[in-house]
Amino acid sequence: MDDWRIPVDEKTRLACAEVAHGARLHQHLLRNTGDPTPTSNFAQVNALYPHEKASDWHRSYLTAALEHLVLWADMVAPLTFHPDHRVTHTFRPTYTLARAAIDASSQAVWLSAGPTARECARRHLSLIRWDYEEHRKGLSKPNSKQMGKDLDQRLLERAANQFRPEELRPPTHFGVLRDVAGAVNLDPDDLERVWRAASGSAHGRVWPSLALQHVVPLTEYEPGQFRTIRVPDPEGMTEVLRMAYDPNSLCRGAARAVLRGGCTGPHRERQALAGLGGALQGGR
Repeated sequence: MDDWRIPVDEKTRLACAEVAHGARLHQHLLRNTGDPTPTSNFAQVNALYPHEKASDWHRSYLTAALEHLVLWADMVAPLTFHPDHRVTHTFRPTYTLARAAIDASSQAVWLSAGPTARECARRHLSLIRWDYEEHRKGLSKPNSKQMGKDLDQRLLERAANQFRPEELRPPTHFGVLRDVAGAVNLDPDDLERVWRAASGSAHGRVWPSLALQHVVPLTEYEPGQFRTIRVPDPEGMTEVLRMAYDPNSLCRGAARAVLRGGCTGPHRERQALAGLGGALQGGR
């Protein structure tokens, strides 16, 4: 099928490069980020529930998001190209990795977008309970499941002076996605639409392979049945990547929260930029 390879247009190439290098920059920034300063926003949130720090969980969400984007970047826009290297863009890996980045970073944005330290702490505890719940569902042994229930009960007891149990109900997936859309100036319907397309792609659904690609009929091998080639729609691939990472994206929104939360300073940003500069010159 090499005869049917279609070159990537310049607009798409530049968009991919922006996402790839931007994700690498923010990964360097995060790796050079220290603990919250004593008077920072994150320190205030951590003080409300010091047992499992909101700043640590926030970092974990953002780390996961950037790992997925950097994996995509290393696949399609490596820093060093072998002379024989060829990139074939297929839509499922792009949508799947971008969806993973959206899922992870949306939790970070939701946690840090609360208007008060108390609300951020409440969201943090709700996310912990959601994590416990999902972990418990993946366990098979009764004693392991009970351990998950015990951890959840311990959280409620520790937080009892600050929060009622009904305030700490685990959120819903689309509840988090739609809530965070406004925090990063995305339309909730657009974010859900793109997420559903990415989810369908990741799960091997047929409809994304038709809706997210240009289908070109070739020979009719049976009456009404055609051999086809399917070319990924570059605009759709760019859209999902930019929702994961662009000026109004979830990853950048989470990264801004790190800075606002008092976990880093300008010297840390310079270190990150210097690290990325070295990588761009060939030293990962």
